[in-house]
Amino acid sequence: MGLNSFWQEDFFLTVQNFNHQTQIAQVDPYFIVECSKNIFIHLVPLGNSFNPEELITLQNHYQKENVQLIQLWEDIWIAKRAQVLNRIHSFLGFNKSFHGRKAKIEEVNQKQTLNFLTENHVQGYVKAKYSFGLLADNEIIGLASFSEGRPMKSKGENYQSAELVRFASKGGLTIVGGLSKLIKHFTKQIELNDLMTYADKDWSLGKGYNKLGFTLSEITGPAFLYVNRETLIRYFPHRLPKTILLAFKEQNDLNLDDFLALNGFVKLFNTGNLKYHLLL
Repeated sequence: MGLNSFWQEDFFLTVQNFNHQTQIAQVDPYFIVECSKNIFIHLVPLGNSFNPEELITLQNHYQKENVQLIQLWEDIWIAKRAQVLNRIHSFLGFNKSFHGRKAKIEEVNQKQTLNFLTENHVQGYVKAKYSFGLLADNEIIGLASFSEGRPMKSKGENYQSAELVRFASKGGLTIVGGLSKLIKHFTKQIELNDLMTYADKDWSLGKGYNKLGFTLSEITGPAFLYVNRETLIRYFPHRLPKTILLAFKEQNDLNLDDFLALNGFVKLFNTGNLKYHLLL
């Protein structure tokens, strides 16, 4: 088949099973799978010699051809298989459509938010001040979480901004107008001048935010992070477990990267984010 690891072969066969157009586009030095004419997926092994700039250049090359190149890392496929497949279904237009106007909005609690985002978002749950769900037949089918309002004195004495932290819909479902409806509801709850959010460049070109009226304000650089080989949990450096950081401080022989490698962590990176603002 040309693929040299089980997880890459597993991904290819799984996607090909529901999308027969799937084919291998390139195997050296990048394992790239073509899912459609404008959706390609680069399968990135944890053990690699790539650097962020190299993968960003690769992305840009495809984007110039009007192709979205997704960077799918090995740990994400293994740990978030169902969520990855749901995202690919959405990209390929296989989802069922549901009109957001038919759903009602309710504020949801932390446990509901945790469960829904863990099940339906590739990046999982992250704590936020507010969460609102779209409900149909008393079931949450979409959810958005937001930060609290924050003063931005650089933009004015009374200027307030908040962040759209997460949005997800139930697997297999595209909620037409769903995110727009949730944003309108949230911005009626507190007084804001703008709403900002990030699009993960590994997965998105930000087109959905453009359609909602957001404006691209910044392209952030790649960030390094660590994944625990056993649990496949990802950590940014400032989010590493306290026990690991304490153990690192108690020794003087190794730098952080070498210490973490010795303790079962792999250093990896993303390709940055697209930062967007919506003026209100």
